[in-house]
Amino acid sequence: MKKVSRKVTELENTYRDEHPRLLSFIRSKVRSSEEAEDILQDVFIQAVQNFSATEPIENLLGWIYTIARNRIIDWYRKKRLPKVDVVDEEGVDLLEDLIGDLGISLEDDFIRKFLSEALIESIDELPEEQRDIFILQVVEGRTFREIAEMLDISINTAMARKRYAVLRLRRRLAQIKAVLEEN
Repeated sequence: MKKVSRKVTELENTYRDEHPRLLSFIRSKVRSSEEAEDILQDVFIQAVQNFSATEPIENLLGWIYTIARNRIIDWYRKKRLPKVDVVDEEGVDLLEDLIGDLGISLEDDFIRKFLSEALIESIDELPEEQRDIFILQVVEGRTFREIAEMLDISINTAMARKRYAVLRLRRRLAQIKAVLEEN
């Protein structure tokens, strides 16, 4: 029983000590104070729910930050943006680049709106690892170095996952182009 109460006390102390730094970490990722507070609450609720007194956690602080990182990714995954501003590192509009590669004219606002919605749906359909990288890099504007550190992967892995995501999105847009050309 003493072991359980000692672990609970350790979790409580970690919450109290790390609350400001963890909140700052989350705010740096979501840029909304209210959303950051909500995510922080979710992090500690999940930590308490998944905390097991029988299974030791070697690095409690690392475990909590991993929960926070996963909650942030979940938040972006659930967030449906009405308009996706997709600009790559060189400042090229990825949507227009992808669609331009397929030979579709963006002059018509209806087609632009339709394609934007189709792109958002296509992003949602990406495999989780590719979608996370794509959202963090293209939508949020994170560098590959930041993403690699955040997800604990190599920069090359992050770049490859984004490339696979872009290739999938191009194939999906090619299918959409074929449908538009039929009509």
